[in-house]
Amino acid sequence: MKSRKDTRSRILDVAEALFSEHGLERVSVRDITKKARVNLAAINYHFGTKEDLIAAVIERQVQPVNDARLAALEELQATAGKRGPKLESILEAFIRPAVQSCADSAVEQTRCSKFFGRCLSEPSPEVENLLKKLFEPLVDRMGEALKRALPRLSRTDIFWRMKFTYGALHHWLLTKDKWLPDWVEDADLEEQVQKLIAFAAAGFRAA
Repeated sequence: MKSRKDTRSRILDVAEALFSEHGLERVSVRDITKKARVNLAAINYHFGTKEDLIAAVIERQVQPVNDARLAALEELQATAGKRGPKLESILEAFIRPAVQSCADSAVEQTRCSKFFGRCLSEPSPEVENLLKKLFEPLVDRMGEALKRALPRLSRTDIFWRMKFTYGALHHWLLTKDKWLPDWVEDADLEEQVQKLIAFAAAGFRAA
């Protein structure tokens, strides 16, 4: 049983790394089997088609992050009282789980972000449908919380500002240690998270 689990995990690790580096279309099943040191039967047994393997990689990366986001929102709602959670707390519930999910190393964090960037820039109808399914519960809950925190905003306003916030988060995860001029003062990971939350909050509060 353990070897089956190890084989499946190894295939997912290799597939995610190759997809992140080369793209969803350019990587073949043969590329994956060669680097993972498995045969085609292992891919078929654990996943089926290449499309099923891509879906499994996406679900493994996205679902735990969104579950953590939803759990953080639940906790905020339970402890915030009648006025509801503060905007910064809602944004932290969205941002921090994404940072923590890939925080083991800079290499892993970059790979996670690059892989999701590939999903967004090279989507197939199957990938688009899967991402919509994975994100819909989170979008609904975030929308409710943000509407309560900022009642003057319309649902459309909230949608666009959330979309821009997601773009800033993804870009930061991908480039946070790159292209820094010499005059920029050092900031540790927690400082950068707080700066991103403050930036997003200002965007939501803008007229």
